[in-house]
Parts: sequence; structure tokens; C-alpha cells
Amino acid sequence: MTHANDFISQVAQKLGRSTPTATPEPVPIQIPQYRLSDLGERTAVFLHNWQALGGKGAIVKTEDETIHCLKEWFGDLELNWLNQKSIVAWDMLPSLAESAFSTLNWPLVRYTHAALDPRERHAIAAQAELGITGADWGIALSGTVVINSNPQRGRAVSLLPPRHLTFIEASKLRDNLGEVLEEVSASESQPSAIELITGPSRTSDIEMDLSIGVHGPVDVYVVVVED
Repeated sequence: MTHANDFISQVAQKLGRSTPTATPEPVPIQIPQYRLSDLGERTAVFLHNWQALGGKGAIVKTEDETIHCLKEWFGDLELNWLNQKSIVAWDMLPSLAESAFSTLNWPLVRYTHAALDPRERHAIAAQAELGITGADWGIALSGTVVINSNPQRGRAVSLLPPRHLTFIEASKLRDNLGEVLEEVSASESQPSAIELITGPSRTSDIEMDLSIGVHGPVDVYVVVVED
């Protein structure tokens, strides 16, 4: 059987029906969409669902609030794990994040500056303690961070270190996955990959025993920037 029409003909014959000659008309389906009333509610619901899944999060407006969160989560500079290679980050982060890390004087290894060979970059990310990225969207319904991938924003930053920190502007939050997919499909340049991060990595496929951090970070953090 080499053609789809041959397959359809055989199915129709088995069913005692004539072979269709035209594509059936699509059946319209109306699915109620999850909608929130405003940005404030969307932000609160997103953060609640993110935290319910085991992530840590905060809503900030100023650099001081951002620095407070970073110190609360990751401690002071004297911690042993905070060294010249322990934090790997995208080449460019949201401006509030860049300002906060500059004030803290925490050393960031920029992903594409770390090495020319992508395999070496992956090794550097794997040895880091914390990966820092921005985000393209957030989904309030599921508490999900959505990230487009490209050569300057490698997935290794969010997947290989045991901790992942995301900065996302509140204006990038959407109510549901459908809204995000509509924007992705309408984009002129499609990403090489899309990450949907919903809490720490977890799996239960071995004897139904829940394990955290097997396929990705064990700790995830999000800073929602009110813009």
C-alpha cells in the first residue's frame, strides 16, 4: 500500500461504505477559555500556581526588592558555591535583573561568551549551581514559564544547573496555553525549540516513586517584574 487513498479505500470497503472523494467539512468546536479579569489577578494566580507546584517566587517593582529576594534565596556573596563559575546566564537579562546583579557584584558567566564550542558551553552550564534566564511568556492557569530557544539563549542554562531562576515581566503573562500558542504561530520567526517549565523537574516512572530534579533543576525560582 503506497498511497493514502488506497488505505482509505480499504477502510471504507471493510466498513461497507463508499470511498469518500472529498475532505469532510471540519466540525466547529467551541471550548470555553480560561479567562482572568485583569493583570493583577493574572499575576497573583500565576504566582500561586507556580508556588503550589514547588517553585519559589516573588513579585517585585524595584531593584531593592529584587536584591532582597536574591539574598533571601541564595544568601550572601560569602557562600562557598558563589564563585566565578557558579552562575551561568543569558547574554541579556531584563534590565532590572542586570541592575540588581551589578549592584550585588555577583559574577555571571554569559552563555555565549563562555566558550565558542556549544559542547563546552553545555559543560560549563552543567558545572554551574544556578542558571538565570528571562522568559517570553507565563501561563497563569498552570503556573508555567515559556521560553523560546535560540543559539544566544541555549536551553542548557535552564536545564543543566540544579537551580533555575527566571525573570519575567508581568505584561508577558497570559491566561492559558492557547493564547501563547496563537502568538507563537503568528510570529514571523519560529524558535528552534520552546520550553514549558512548570515547577521543578519531577518523574515517577520508576516504581511510581516521585523523584525531584532527575531531568532538570531541583529548585526553580521566578521573579515577576511589575512593568
